[in-house]
Amino acid sequence: MRRLSRTLAALAVAGAAVPALAQQAPAVEPGAIAALQGMGAYLRTLKSFQVDVATTDEDVLDDGQKIQYSGTTSILARMPNGLRAEVANDRRERMYLYDGKSFTLFAKRLNFYAVVPAPPTVGQLADTLDEKYDVTVPIVDLFRWGTPGWSTDDIKGAMDVGPSTVEGVTCQQYAFRQDDIDWQIWIQKGDHPLPRRLVITTKSDEGRPQHTAEYTWNLAPSFNDAAFVFDPPAGAGKVVLAKAPAATAGK
Repeated sequence: MRRLSRTLAALAVAGAAVPALAQQAPAVEPGAIAALQGMGAYLRTLKSFQVDVATTDEDVLDDGQKIQYSGTTSILARMPNGLRAEVANDRRERMYLYDGKSFTLFAKRLNFYAVVPAPPTVGQLADTLDEKYDVTVPIVDLFRWGTPGWSTDDIKGAMDVGPSTVEGVTCQQYAFRQDDIDWQIWIQKGDHPLPRRLVITTKSDEGRPQHTAEYTWNLAPSFNDAAFVFDPPAGAGKVVLAKAPAATAGK
């Protein structure tokens, strides 16, 4: 009994020292949602930008063991109709080019590329590629946060975790919950509320694999129109971009 009393006393002391983070908070804190919306609104004001992203992803094996692999993504965007993205990781290398009229996907290691007509904006391009070809624009959330069709309705929980730093940049950390994912985002403080880190945990997989991304920004990149035009390397083969099964259903 004495040991139990000492244990309860120790827990009581520890509980008194627990910071506000561990105390019960509202399911959805308005300030966290407002920060997310403010970040999206700021991103919409950028006419051009370059962002380099370091990513880490996890695969969960049948026995529960996790395998990590890392990668990099480099984005150059000219809003609303120019995009150059280069993705390299342990599994593949891809280049995505969009000049406002056509979209090119180039598989570097295979030396094959495909070209399709494209709509007039990056946002519309992301939707078209997803619906017709099951292709996801890299770091697509950057082009969707804060747009008229973007909504926080799927967010079931939101909290302001507190101040933090990412690579020496002062940020505010926020945590959000949705049905299938938990995610955290670190937003730069000050006049440039840029996302600096994103961590997504998939809850639909009992292994709970995570995706982590850290962003390094350049808001005054130097480029010309040629940056968004594909120049096929020697020996590159042109192929047809396969349509998604849903896009061909019923035809």
